[in-house]
Amino acid sequence: MNSRCETYLESARRAARWIVGRQKADGSLFDVEAGVGGYYKVPYALGISGFAIEAMRLLRWVRAHHFTPEGDFRGPSRKATLSFHDEWPTYSNSWLVQGAHRLGQFDLSFGGAKFLLSHRAPCGGFLSVEAGQPFVECLSTSWGGLAELTVGHMESAETAAECLQRLVARQRDPMRFYFRMTPDGELITDVPEGAALGYFVDAQSPQQIYFHPGISMIFLCRWHMATGDAAALDAAQTIFDFTQRCQDDVYCFPPSGKLGFGCALLASISGDVKPQQAAEALGDYLVQTQHEDGYWILPDVEVYGAIEDKKDPELLTDVTAEFATFLCEIAALL
Repeated sequence: MNSRCETYLESARRAARWIVGRQKADGSLFDVEAGVGGYYKVPYALGISGFAIEAMRLLRWVRAHHFTPEGDFRGPSRKATLSFHDEWPTYSNSWLVQGAHRLGQFDLSFGGAKFLLSHRAPCGGFLSVEAGQPFVECLSTSWGGLAELTVGHMESAETAAECLQRLVARQRDPMRFYFRMTPDGELITDVPEGAALGYFVDAQSPQQIYFHPGISMIFLCRWHMATGDAAALDAAQTIFDFTQRCQDDVYCFPPSGKLGFGCALLASISGDVKPQQAAEALGDYLVQTQHEDGYWILPDVEVYGAIEDKKDPELLTDVTAEFATFLCEIAALL
């Protein structure tokens, strides 16, 4: 392993140690009523960074307090503190399915994956909701599809991959990446006034929501690895080519974590140096922006404008677990 990747792993383990230092005696990180928002990425992060025992303790607590007979993960009275968990009802579950499956907790992973199927759209993606209106976007579809692939539900994973491939194929503006579709699979390009940031990535503007193209690349590459589907790899390459047209912050901005992971996957498959360099740029950025105690704080920028308290302990744990996960994944792939 080269020194850069060793640095990534040490950064990830420092983050994991910060999380573990806040774990309670019963395995939890936050109160039962807080819901899943502060911990849903933690089992994956701790498992991959060398803290499997602590991850298992957390999952035992989750099983006892937050796992419903239907396979949902939620607090007694609410999904989580932040409202986006209601708008993306499958996203946190998909993290927990993947994390639990990696740790052999198959009751949680298979039960959780079955619950995800209740949120499938006719087009094969996974539903999100805004102002009561359902739609399909890259985040829920990619992570839901990867959760299904993780447990071996190939049919639902395949339809999610095909949904993303259609989304990529229907892009018409080389300087924009539209990431919303109707439940029937029509690309949404009619954008309300002032809402562009939530509908497409603009290659001509900085500080975009780069995790939509990034998470799509992750799932499409994983699907290709599982099946040899050449069309999925082509779609991932097309997305990467778009990111190369974006502004200088495309691989060094907090929403780029998923993009760095996706680029590392693409580089590991294709052997191309450009996605490798992109993944390294993201990894270097995460190392440079990590607090000395091990956590990360989101910047006060438009992308995170709806989040009032950037130092909220749940949010700090959420962000830190995600970045630790991606640093480990990138280090393993490069």
